[in-house]
Amino acid sequence: MVECYSRRVLTRRVFLRAGIAGGVLLGGAAIVGRSLSGYRVDDAVARRLVALSPKEYLVMQAVARRVLAADAEDAPSADAVDVAGAVDTYVAKLPAAVQRDVRALLQLVEHGSSLFRGHVARFTHLSPAEQDATLADWQRSSLTVRRRGFQALRTLAFLGYWRDDRTWPLIGYSGPMLPRRPG
Repeated sequence: MVECYSRRVLTRRVFLRAGIAGGVLLGGAAIVGRSLSGYRVDDAVARRLVALSPKEYLVMQAVARRVLAADAEDAPSADAVDVAGAVDTYVAKLPAAVQRDVRALLQLVEHGSSLFRGHVARFTHLSPAEQDATLADWQRSSLTVRRRGFQALRTLAFLGYWRDDRTWPLIGYSGPMLPRRPG
């Protein structure tokens, strides 16, 4: 008996199409997104930003709030540990090309909800339930660029959150072991 297995083979043509489509989406979001205004952050926050614009900071903040929605009552919020600020600091240390990609991704998330889900509102203006649905769409998308984009933003949010020592007790981590001083 001969068994048939259906395998999805990644051909060069499919790979190139996906890369081109991803590039067009990211580039278009960056161009359109940077020309829109209406994003305000506290002056102190704006002065601290190194890699992200105030708009990109607010998009990252909104993503972090949804990705890191706390289950435990004593868990510090994404805002309390300033996840978006930590992401800005981290992204500032990355190569310029990667910084541009992260910023373009944040623009695509902000304006892609209207493109992919039929909403007329920006991501930051959606209700928490609509933001959750939008991020779930990114997570399960048939477009590789969207799935990887979601993974990248989730990873950045986790990096920004778990770097704060107030979050460590949630996972039973007591902190780094310090070398003993001779004494």
